[in-house]
Amino acid sequence: MSGADRGVQRGLDGLRVLVPRAGEPGERIAQLVRSHGGNPELVPLIEHAPPADPRELLDAVARWNAGEYDWLAVTSAQGALAFSAAGARSGHGKVAAVGPATARALAAVGFSVDLQPDDEFTGRSLADALVAELQAHPVSSGARLLLPLSEIAEPTLEESLREAGHDPHRITAYRTLEVPADPERDAQLAASLGAVLVMSSSNARALSHRFSDLNSNTIIAAIGEPTARELARLGMTAHVVATEQTSEGIVRALAEYVTDPSTHSEGVTA
Repeated sequence: MSGADRGVQRGLDGLRVLVPRAGEPGERIAQLVRSHGGNPELVPLIEHAPPADPRELLDAVARWNAGEYDWLAVTSAQGALAFSAAGARSGHGKVAAVGPATARALAAVGFSVDLQPDDEFTGRSLADALVAELQAHPVSSGARLLLPLSEIAEPTLEESLREAGHDPHRITAYRTLEVPADPERDAQLAASLGAVLVMSSSNARALSHRFSDLNSNTIIAAIGEPTARELARLGMTAHVVATEQTSEGIVRALAEYVTDPSTHSEGVTA
């Protein structure tokens, strides 16, 4: 390992970093922060709940299990878990995942992934990959695709597929809710955090509600450009924007920035 690599590996020395997730996913990110010398603080900003009315999800699962869809397109690990928990079985169509974390979640519940974007892991890149795949291997009268999403997910995926002549069926697989604030602890953290990881647009909104008074020196790291744009809309600037939209990518980008801020230009400015 070169001297530069060792510097990045320990680039977060002493930095207190907010990890916006709990449980196994949060602990996995916390371990990445520790591996770079940082001190993680697990503060879940959002949580997931079943749909208010599960009938649409259950109906879509039954149709998937009956082989009525050509593709399943999943944009989050939670979407994979919710779809499986509703009774979906593998082997009834092809499966597309937005990125590595979603692919791992699908594999954990028995689904083999047929398609994943090569680099940028966003709804737009997944749509582009699917459109290209369906152009190369067309389905007569357009493909039928099932999209089990959060009720607040952006419409990018289904709009792009529909514009390309396909038949996307979006359903609410789960709800995304903000975790209630802990005013006393939040105030203490806001004054002492060195950095915050923002893993999604919903994370950005929850952060702005709970930690609008972050110390001006706190570094905000966004997992990608869409999240950076949402932060800007909320009046917050992403100092770091990961080019690899994974947990590993955002922690690495933060460590590189702390080691040498010139390696990362600031993202979208508020």
